[in-house]
Amino acid sequence: TALQTADKKDVQFREVSREPAIRRDVAALFERGCSAGEVVEGIRKAAGPDLISVELFDRYEGEGVPGDRVSLAFRLVFQRADRTLADTEVAKSMDRVVRTLTHRFGAELR
Repeated sequence: TALQTADKKDVQFREVSREPAIRRDVAALFERGCSAGEVVEGIRKAAGPDLISVELFDRYEGEGVPGDRVSLAFRLVFQRADRTLADTEVAKSMDRVVRTLTHRFGAELR
């Protein structure tokens, strides 16, 4: 099977945390040609080490969205293994993410 033949160096493990995860969603309008993969990587870099996952969960174009734009929505999950994150810590990470989306990608928050 694929798991048995996978290169062991490619397998990454992360300690399972007993601490609660904090989820935040962010949606913005992007230029139509913008790569969602590049946006995900930008979010990962901006959010910092407490971000454990980011996924694109919605892509919308149509009524209410200008013809040259597309709406992308991402779900971010933050968590630490050693303690519960404070809301202020997550807020700082989200501020960095929003600055990246607006400055690097020219996005407009929805």
